[in-house]
Amino acid sequence: MAMTAEASKPGGVETVEVVGTILQAMLRLPRPVRLKDLEADTGIASAKLHRYLVSMVRCGLVARESGGHRYDFGLLTYRMGQVTAQDANALALLEPHFEEFVARLGKPGLGQAVGIGQWVGRGATIVRWFESNAPLTIRTKPGVALSLTSSATAKLLAAYEPRAVTEPLVKQELQEQGRAGKAAVEAVYAEYESIRRDGIAWSLGARRRGLNALSVPLFDHEGQVIAAVTVLGMAPQFDAAPQGPAARLLRQLGKELSTRMGHASQVDLEETA
Repeated sequence: MAMTAEASKPGGVETVEVVGTILQAMLRLPRPVRLKDLEADTGIASAKLHRYLVSMVRCGLVARESGGHRYDFGLLTYRMGQVTAQDANALALLEPHFEEFVARLGKPGLGQAVGIGQWVGRGATIVRWFESNAPLTIRTKPGVALSLTSSATAKLLAAYEPRAVTEPLVKQELQEQGRAGKAAVEAVYAEYESIRRDGIAWSLGARRRGLNALSVPLFDHEGQVIAAVTVLGMAPQFDAAPQGPAARLLRQLGKELSTRMGHASQVDLEETA
C-alpha cells in the first residue's frame, strides 16, 4: 500500500515541502512562470504540479494569469513579504537606539551585549547583536535556533505565539531532554503565562555556564510582538533577577521602543480614556 504524503517523511509533512519547492522555483525562474518550466526546474510531474498549483491559487500563495497557463506569486505571498520587510525596516530604524542603550550599560552588572531575537519559521533565533566594550565576547551566531524551554529570548517569543504553533516544538524538545509528559508541558506553559503577565523572561546559564539573560517584548502599533530585546551578561556580576536593576533598565527600553513603533500600552490607554 502506498504511503500517504503526510507519513512519507518522519517528522514532517511532504505536502508542505512540495509547496516550498514550488515557491523556491518561482523565485529562481522568470515570472510569470510556465508549468513546463516549473516541471523542468523541480522535477515534479506536470500533473502533480497542476494539482498543487490549483490549491495554491485558492489560498492566495499563487495567482494564475486570466485565461493563461502562467503563474505568479499571489496576494498572500506578497502580504507575507510586506510584513517581513516592515519588521526588518522597523528594526533597522531602531538600531541607533539599541546602540545607545548598549553604551548606557556602562558596567558588567547591567549586561555586556544586547541581542534582537525574532520568531522565524518554526522557532526563535537572534538576528542582530549589539556589544559593549566588555573584553569577553559572549554572543552566539545569528540564525542559531534557541531552546523554547531554557533560552530567555526563545521563551519570551514563544509566550506570545499561539499554543498550537509552539506545543509540538515544546513537546519535541522536552522529549529530547527526557522530560516528556503532561506535567512538564504544562510547567512550560505556566512559565509562558508568567512571562506575558510580567513582561519579561529570564534564564541562567541556558547556553553557557554563568551566562545569564533577560528578555522583553517589542510591540508594534497593532500590539503584535515583532522582536525580543535581550540583554546578556556573565555571573556573578550580571544580575538576571526579573526585578533587578538590569531588568528595570531593559523594561524601560522595551517600552520606549514599542512606543516609537506606535504601540500604546493598556496603562496609556486607560490614562487617555
